[in-house]
Amino acid sequence: MSENHGYHPEDEPNGQQNPDNSQQKMAGEGWQSYQAQPQQGPSANQNGSQQTPPQQPSDNSSQNQPYSFRMEDYEQISSSGTTARPKGGNTGLKIFAVVISVLLVVALAALGGLLLYTYQNNQQLETTMSEEQISSAPSVDITLHDRPTPEDEQYTDGVLSTEEIVVKVRPSVVGIVTYSAQNPLQASSSGSGIILSSDGYILTNAHVVSGAYGIVVVLDNEEEYEATVVGIDEQTDLAVIKIEAENLTAAELGNSDELVVGERIIAIGNPTGLNLAGSVTQGIVSGLERSVTLENDDGTSISMEVIQVDAAINPGNSGGPLINKYGQVVGINSSKLASTDIEGIGFAIPITNAKPIADDLIQYGYVKGRVRLGITYYPISDVLGAMYGYTPGLLVNSVDESMDVAAKGIRAGDTITQMDGQDVRDSDTVKAILEGKKPGDTVRLTVYRQSVTGKSSTFEVDVELAEDTGFLQQNTQQQSTTEQPSGNNTLPFQLP
Repeated sequence: MSENHGYHPEDEPNGQQNPDNSQQKMAGEGWQSYQAQPQQGPSANQNGSQQTPPQQPSDNSSQNQPYSFRMEDYEQISSSGTTARPKGGNTGLKIFAVVISVLLVVALAALGGLLLYTYQNNQQLETTMSEEQISSAPSVDITLHDRPTPEDEQYTDGVLSTEEIVVKVRPSVVGIVTYSAQNPLQASSSGSGIILSSDGYILTNAHVVSGAYGIVVVLDNEEEYEATVVGIDEQTDLAVIKIEAENLTAAELGNSDELVVGERIIAIGNPTGLNLAGSVTQGIVSGLERSVTLENDDGTSISMEVIQVDAAINPGNSGGPLINKYGQVVGINSSKLASTDIEGIGFAIPITNAKPIADDLIQYGYVKGRVRLGITYYPISDVLGAMYGYTPGLLVNSVDESMDVAAKGIRAGDTITQMDGQDVRDSDTVKAILEGKKPGDTVRLTVYRQSVTGKSSTFEVDVELAEDTGFLQQNTQQQSTTEQPSGNNTLPFQLP
């Protein structure tokens, strides 16, 4: 019988080959055919069982015919039980498949391990980079010093003379010259600054450097350096710039909370420009915790708490130091009252207020976590309201259209009488209410509104607070036509 199952003679049990088998090549089939010789009687297999030999076909001509599969032949071979399973074809394929499967599993495992290793390395790298970014963030030691005691030997009678103050502080005062993009070869404005650290961090006013195309810093010894902006906070009119220099004379900062009205103070700066660089003026503290609103040329306004002094502070003094009698910087000169009828009123930002702003500007580039409601207002006290017929509260002067407070319908002329159920009459109360909040929190406003016909209404609205990045928005809200109440502490201020 002709068999074609990939079976090879060398695979007979016990390694015996049948010498009588002849191999015939089947034309066009690529298969090998073997003709088994008939056996005489049953033969015993390795297990001692009987094997019946397959019957030979009667027609020998089938040996020359193309092979065709017959199920009865397969059943006879399968049922014999003595013939070994072919190993040359199917077994080889199985072994090949097993090897390929094992290699595939190993490859997948290796790939998975590589991916896991890469992911862990990336995570570790990101963590390391974050730690490096945190550790590499600039750190400037801005320390406020209390007043020295009279027993301190370096002071004369516990204080310094004006001459001694100038010698101590003037090397820390710089001139700042800015250039515009329209004419980068000609100075457009100038101001002053105070050195915070020996490696070149300088504190000044935001309006001195905001929008500048180029900035040049001139030291007291007339050395010039190009400066870069570290951070600007227009809400407090403060900015930090940096020059690449070493071994600079950093100013000693004092505690402005220790100032008293009538105390002697000194201002150093560059009024009208560097032609009067290092000018020194002297006066006294005229008032503390003055709340003023400064109107900018672009229509925006800044509400500030400042120190009032009578020392001459002119355009160009902005950003320079206000110094106490111990030679400590207690304020940053920022503005003056703009009126030809008024003399001897200047303002400085308390250094205790400026320090946390400077810290954040150096560390983050902006003041982090501070919230903004989006209005400017006139505080109306109970007495002032009774005197002039105004509802006590915060009389809204302008509304930032980009803020949620505008979306909720608050407009100029409204009066906010309560915030989160607490009466509000001044900036200190507003600051205390907002101090514990973060961007995204809401504040409930109780609003009093009077129409042009005289009808009044009171309503409540929840307003979402935004993060105050320090940059003012152009005020596009129409200003209230309500007459400004007389006797309040808001006067027409401008920036020097």
